[in-house]
Amino acid sequence: MMVDDTKGQRAAESDLESAITSEDEVERGGFALWERLRSPRTLVSFGIAIAIVIFAFRGLNIDLAQTWQYIRKVNPWMLLLGLSVFYLTFPLRALRWRLLLHNARVPVEAGRDSWASLPALMEYIYLSWFANCIVPAKLGDAYRGYLLKHNGGVSFSSAFGTIFAERLLDMLGLFAMLMISAWFTFGAHMPEGTQIVFGFGALLVVAILVGLAGMRWLGPLVRRVIPRRMHAFYERFEHAALSSFSPAVLPRLVLFTGGIWLLEGFRLYFVIEAFGPAVASLSLSAIIFIALASSLLTALPITPAGLGVVEGAITTVLTLFSIVPSLGIAVTLLDRLINFWSIIVGGLLLYIFSKRK
Repeated sequence: MMVDDTKGQRAAESDLESAITSEDEVERGGFALWERLRSPRTLVSFGIAIAIVIFAFRGLNIDLAQTWQYIRKVNPWMLLLGLSVFYLTFPLRALRWRLLLHNARVPVEAGRDSWASLPALMEYIYLSWFANCIVPAKLGDAYRGYLLKHNGGVSFSSAFGTIFAERLLDMLGLFAMLMISAWFTFGAHMPEGTQIVFGFGALLVVAILVGLAGMRWLGPLVRRVIPRRMHAFYERFEHAALSSFSPAVLPRLVLFTGGIWLLEGFRLYFVIEAFGPAVASLSLSAIIFIALASSLLTALPITPAGLGVVEGAITTVLTLFSIVPSLGIAVTLLDRLINFWSIIVGGLLLYIFSKRK
């Protein structure tokens, strides 16, 4: 048993050192997005996504001709409304990030055209989402930290600490609202297919909270585990992550986070409304539950932005509400057109023309 514990400790130390080394390399050497896109790891992740999509289509016996008929009859104005609601989340995310940066004592008091203006912060966030859609393992978060370093001279580790704090807020807010919407939808008896979603969400929340608690209480131990050359990086990251929250701004952070996830729920609501009476049986709480479950699954590092996993899982969840698979995949594809493919197209254009990339 002692041998196993020692092996486990060494593995954990190796993983931590590898992660910090990766971020240290970004801070010192930069972040070449297109090199990451061409890497074998990225190509393998897209191959996995394609395999999952093929498996889901065959397993659910989806009639593609019927799916196309559903898509042809949608109300385009409702889809446009869903797209607008989705893009309203970006200014809210930028305002929340600016609060976190301010709490971490990153200088963000700047004019309209500066590197820390609201449009600039929105641009960094959008480019990071674009990166997350084309490379796996949430590398877009590291890319966002590098953009802040590149444009504002901010320490990469400090910027990344505030992004970690933002992820913590998102996971806690998403999981809390997922539980509330599930209660209103299912009551105390959760369907069997939803248990995986709740299990994955709970695992992520616990992992983030353990990481945050570890930084607060086990900082000296972490410094003993990691190489000395990485101490400065870790100290800046730890300070930014822990100081991003303060009692004075916590209510505003909670308000921004709640607003973001409500808008994510209403995005799917308008997509479903675009199909008219065919899916009229779904309640608002059920729609919010499905939207939040979809967002939760994008956190899987296997494929870029959960590509393939989200499409298969959400179509399956829709069948729990007596939605036929052909209609379920039609809803899923149009929703992903908004929160995935529009990011690919818009992000590519922004990446080509942006002076801040």
